[in-house]
Amino acid sequence: MEKWKDSSILYDGRVVKLRVGKVTLDDDSLAHREVIEHPGGVCILPFTGTHVILVRQFRIALDQYVLEAPAGKLEGDEDPLARGIAELEEETGYIAGSIVTAGSIFASVGFCSEVIHLYMAFDLTKTAQRLEREERIELVELSLDEVRAALGDYSIRDAKTIVLLHRLLAHLESEADA
Repeated sequence: MEKWKDSSILYDGRVVKLRVGKVTLDDDSLAHREVIEHPGGVCILPFTGTHVILVRQFRIALDQYVLEAPAGKLEGDEDPLARGIAELEEETGYIAGSIVTAGSIFASVGFCSEVIHLYMAFDLTKTAQRLEREERIELVELSLDEVRAALGDYSIRDAKTIVLLHRLLAHLESEADA
């Protein structure tokens, strides 16, 4: 197990911190590490009973539009489920009658501390989107056949969304078998 020997925060921004320093390895040797510290996030996949609702938005880090499930960053010690419920309504304009947890994933274990909590939203009621001032989001509905095709041809590339789509399909299959 590695332990920080010395480190410092080189950048402390609104979304991430950059920690750089030395760690002690199990044989007492030292190694350099650079870690992006992130407060964690939430991703929630709305399912209407026949379609999933995804969002398409421009991601400057990739310089392209990305199709993904609604998601958001946790603030402080905020409850992930509460943030997921809020993101669902803000980004899609839906409220869920029931929510199923789908576990959590690590965003990028090599250099980032972000943990993303995953949920699936069912029994949806339409309200209105409440986008933040800087958000530009287009809603995209996909049937289950379109989801399977997109997973099969790798056209959906966002990791958290891919995981949630697979978990939704598995959830629906287990319900059908019950």
